[in-house]
Order: sequence, then structure tokens, then C-alpha cells
Amino acid sequence: MKSFCCRCIALLSLSFTLALQPALAEEKTFPSPLPDKLRVCADPNNLPYSNKDQQGFENKIAEQLGEYWGLDVEYVWFPQRMGFIRNTLKNWSDNTGRFACDLVIGVPVQFDIAATTKPYYRSAYSLIFKKDGALANVTNQEALLNLPDSVKKSLKVAAFSPSPAVSWLRDNGFKDNTQFFRIMNGDPEDYPGKMVNRVADGEFDVLVIWGPIAGYFAKENPDLAVIPMTSEGGNVFDFAISMGVRYGEKPWKETVEMAMDANAPQIAMILNDYGVPVVEASSTPRKDDDDD
Repeated sequence: MKSFCCRCIALLSLSFTLALQPALAEEKTFPSPLPDKLRVCADPNNLPYSNKDQQGFENKIAEQLGEYWGLDVEYVWFPQRMGFIRNTLKNWSDNTGRFACDLVIGVPVQFDIAATTKPYYRSAYSLIFKKDGALANVTNQEALLNLPDSVKKSLKVAAFSPSPAVSWLRDNGFKDNTQFFRIMNGDPEDYPGKMVNRVADGEFDVLVIWGPIAGYFAKENPDLAVIPMTSEGGNVFDFAISMGVRYGEKPWKETVEMAMDANAPQIAMILNDYGVPVVEASSTPRKDDDDD
């Protein structure tokens, strides 16, 4: 009887071990220990990227990473303007014994006040305008430039400064009919996406704006066309976007990059759902094309 009981226990132990094997096979190991929560640094009012209602595509990407790691996502909100990194990613608290947050979902690859991961998408400044009227046949930036001078001079153009659009517009016949706006005006309740509505309402005929903003807000208005611009000569319009972590935390950076790779299809779907125009790198190598 004793031998039979021992055999039963052994069989039960073997069955339990076999049942666990799939779970054990799926166990993830990372270069850096995971925190107790995924703390994300984000802007509370900056669609299509993020807002407090977590409606932006960077919110959705954060949720995807949190699900992959099995972590709850927690936000530290601060307007993504001057002092953003200082008040979020680099904000140490002796009371909690940690930094306020550990990850910025979207920063340019050439960002220099935080360490950047490898890029996970590339977009470009884009032209946005109504599909009808004088611009009905415009399908690329060259077609806009080739419009008759009388038409070009009649257009009301808007762009943000500083941006790559400034010199391009001034050098191509739009100097006197372009109104430039500050990309960061100090008002946390304002964000560039509001400019798209001014095109839809007819206040401006053409807007040059960063692609993700153009694509997202144009999806809400089917009368608007979005054309990603192509880099040419000294005018660079496409830029790679990565995630940001603190300098000196290479294992955490590698952990984030592993998660980016594992979730690449889901991230691509999120970008597509939000209308983000994803483009190929320009043929001329640039700083942001280099591995970090």
C-alpha cells in the first residue's frame, strides 16, 4: 500500500509538472527587473499622443506594453513643453525612493536629454488641405509647388515655427501668404491639432504639420487630404520616433526594446488605427538613422 501511495504521489507530481510546462515555456526574462508598475510620463492634453482620458495612441501603446509585462499602467502627467523631462523622467522623490516615472512613449531618436531606444516608427511632416477646389489635383508637394503663381499667392497657408516647413515655404513662393504659429505657446490647454479644424473650417487652405497630428485629425473629416512630405536636398521632413528612458539605465532600455520587438505588430496596428502616416527613411543617411 505504501508503495502504491508513493507511486500515486509521483504520478500526481509528474502531471502537475507537465501541466506547468507551457506556462514555464512562456515565462519572460528581461535584462532588467520589472518595476511594480509601468509608470509612464505623458502629456495630459496632447491628442493624438495622450490625454488624461487615455485616448491617445501613446496611451494605447503603453497599455499594450503593460499587458505584455503583466503590469498596471500608471501615469505622471505634465505638459510636454519646457521642463517636461525634468518634472517627470528625472524627477526623483526621497519620499517614494524612486523617480516619478520610467518611460516616455514617444521622443525623437535624436533627443538629447534622455536616452532613446531604437525607433519604432518614422513619420513625416505633411500637407493637409481640403480635397476640393484649387487643390483638388494636388497629390504631392511638387504638385503644390507647380500650381500657377496666381493660385499659390491666393492660398492662405499655416505652419508651425520652428519646423522644417519654415524655409521650404519661404523658398517656394509662400513667404508672403504664410502665417506661422509657435509650436509651444505656453498654454497647456492648447495643442497643435486644433489647427486642423481651422483648415476644415476654411480659415486656412493649407497647413504643414507633423504627420501623426495631420493623420489623426483628418480621419475625423473625410474632406481633408493628408500628404506626407518627402525630404529633398537640405529640407528634411521625415524623422524616426523612439521611446525615452533615463541615461545610465541600459538594462531597462534593453527590456523596453525587447518588449517593442515582441509587440511590433500590435504597435503597428495602433498607429494605423490612429491614421499615423508611417514612411520609409530618406535615402540620405542622417544622425537619427544611426543606431543609438
